[in-house]
Amino acid sequence: MQPQNRAPLIILLVIIAALAAFFFWRRSAQAAFGPALALCPGPDSYGYTCAPGAQFAYIDATNDTFLYADDGTTTIALPFPFTFYGTTYTEAALSSNGNIQFGNDNGAFFNECMESGPVPGMGDLIAPYWDDLNLAFAGFLETELVGEAPQRVFVIEWDDVPRFGEDPDDRVTFEVQLIEGANDIVFLYQDVRTFISDKGGSATVGLQSEMQGLALQFSCHQPALADGSGLSFLHPAQPNGEIGQEAAVSLTPSANPIAAKGVTADLMAAAAAGQPSALENLKAHWISQQPQRLAVWQQLDLTGDARPELATIWRGAAQFPELAQLAVISLDENRQPTLLLDQMLSSRKTPFAQPEIVEMADLTEDGRPDLLILDKASGRLQVLISGETVQLVPVPEICQGSLIITDADQDGRPEIIRDQCDLSPKRVSYQWDGRQFRISR
Repeated sequence: MQPQNRAPLIILLVIIAALAAFFFWRRSAQAAFGPALALCPGPDSYGYTCAPGAQFAYIDATNDTFLYADDGTTTIALPFPFTFYGTTYTEAALSSNGNIQFGNDNGAFFNECMESGPVPGMGDLIAPYWDDLNLAFAGFLETELVGEAPQRVFVIEWDDVPRFGEDPDDRVTFEVQLIEGANDIVFLYQDVRTFISDKGGSATVGLQSEMQGLALQFSCHQPALADGSGLSFLHPAQPNGEIGQEAAVSLTPSANPIAAKGVTADLMAAAAAGQPSALENLKAHWISQQPQRLAVWQQLDLTGDARPELATIWRGAAQFPELAQLAVISLDENRQPTLLLDQMLSSRKTPFAQPEIVEMADLTEDGRPDLLILDKASGRLQVLISGETVQLVPVPEICQGSLIITDADQDGRPEIIRDQCDLSPKRVSYQWDGRQFRISR
């Protein structure tokens, strides 16, 4: 080919090479960011990726957060600012249900998958093992700070925690490590073998930012975890600058509606059926379970709407104080149930194993009955207080003697009279002061 004929070909090749380089560079630059909703290994559109993390050492946390609750959260100050999906946080809410939330504190027990979008109501979320866990009677949620600034590691550990409603001796242990400076996140699993929902089979594992509409999920309702395994979610060296906020965001407490589960959900379904046999059949079902659960209920108008609410108390044998529970539901004219109160009567420090309804009386003088609930084994007394918001209020002291309701001082106001109390050996009187029960004499 003559030189003059080569020139157009050379120019064409240069143009093709330039275009190829342009598209290759563009594809490489975009490859750092994936879709908004991604599965591991990612990346998602912020730039997070995930990889096995078993090479990280498991750190035993020792600082108890004292979150002894089912479906509870506790807010903590982070030991260093932590950037998550482009926003820097200085505090976080730790949930009993195996997750960490930024700018949010939802204790909801449900867990949903993230592949179709961030789970509404959960905010910016780190979910190492988001499941219905129960810290009320067993297990600990603990923290630990190790290393030296600016390369410290902050550990949040769910230590020996059972799932709600299952064998209390069947427990999981796992943790999250937040890495200072790098803003990396590590999930480590010490013990995730269980008889039911083994290896995280009922859990959600991943990250999400509801604020930004992003999520990176490892697993959801799949047995994808193993003892001694780990995951590392690496913060991108050059994150997508269009995502996040520079200013630190503080947590705003949210009012989370009460959601029914377990025996309470069963009760609401039976009450909505409108058939007396449905409740009686349910009571027989609870008795047939192991361990047995006995139930008693009382209908009374606690809210003053001229429609009776259904107050139900469950209890098991004395060795199962965790089965002692109180729920109050209301039914509208279409028999649609609303859960007004769902509360465990015992705690790991104060057992209330054998609750009984012993009296109804208008102790608050609002024209509506209040319900006295006594644990005869321990001598503890609690009162279900009527009102627009029903509440369970403890009466001070533990008493082993008699209990009567009377106007002992003749001031026109009813009092609770008790004998053989732990701090008051003689007869003692308690009266409602608008907020709590106080010793009146």
